Amino acid sequence: MDQVHDCRILVRGAGELASAAAAHLLTQGFGRVLMVERPFPKAVRRNVCFSEAVFDHAKTVDGATARFVMMLSAVDRVHELGDIAITTQPLPEVLRAWPPDIYVEAAMLKQNWGLTPDLAPLVIALGPGFQAGRDSHAVVETVRGPDLGRVLSAGQELPPAPPAEIMGFAQERVIKAQRTGIFRTSKDIGDRVEQGEKIGVVVLLFAREDLYRGVPVDSEYPVVARIGGVIRGLLRDGVPVDAGDKIGDVDPRGFTEDLAHVSDKAQRVAEGVLEAIVLHSDRLRSLEAARA
Repeated sequence: MDQVHDCRILVRGAGELASAAAAHLLTQGFGRVLMVERPFPKAVRRNVCFSEAVFDHAKTVDGATARFVMMLSAVDRVHELGDIAITTQPLPEVLRAWPPDIYVEAAMLKQNWGLTPDLAPLVIALGPGFQAGRDSHAVVETVRGPDLGRVLSAGQELPPAPPAEIMGFAQERVIKAQRTGIFRTSKDIGDRVEQGEKIGVVVLLFAREDLYRGVPVDSEYPVVARIGGVIRGLLRDGVPVDAGDKIGDVDPRGFTEDLAHVSDKAQRVAEGVLEAIVLHSDRLRSLEAARA
């Protein structure tokens, strides 16, 4: 595995599952990991997401640190420090300037945006929306259950799955944006909320012509909790959202898992990513041999 450990790994997305995978790979000796995130990340479990480095310049998750780089020329310096690099440069530009040996699709879009196995010598996709062999070399199961973290073989595709059920609540736990605009909130992860309590607002955005019709520019749409409990995940204040985006989720038990560490689910998915790399290590060794 020594040659494989020197491979460049590009992870698209920096939410919880992507962050768990990147952190696990770093601790297992893969020292050249670069993550690509959008300029305004939409991860809700922000305490355990490297996406926070986009705002705070650096973020540590389970002992691993990701550092934000504005220029891709700084990626090697971050790796020399023993850390993960993260950028918001457009994916096509990153692929041209920093072609990976291993590409991990972890943006959790739940549909294929055009991913193919030709994107890198080894392409791994997380979650539903991808078929192993057609869209990537391997797909890792991300739905809780006996197959969580399993590496799927060619021809297998994951179906979409609903949110995990807690105390009989599934969809009710999830808070979604009903309008497009800017999410504003004074709440934070770990706060208790009651059913129907306002968690924040979406400040609506209007086209310029709407202003001439007298539409108020400060119109707001309230965001309320559908059940009572503890806020387990929540977008940052000031993040732009589209209608249907996940804003947060509530744990109805009145307490929540350790907010400072990735969940057991994320850790198992991370182990599945490493397993996929091990299973395809011959492909990567061939690559290194050809370069030598």
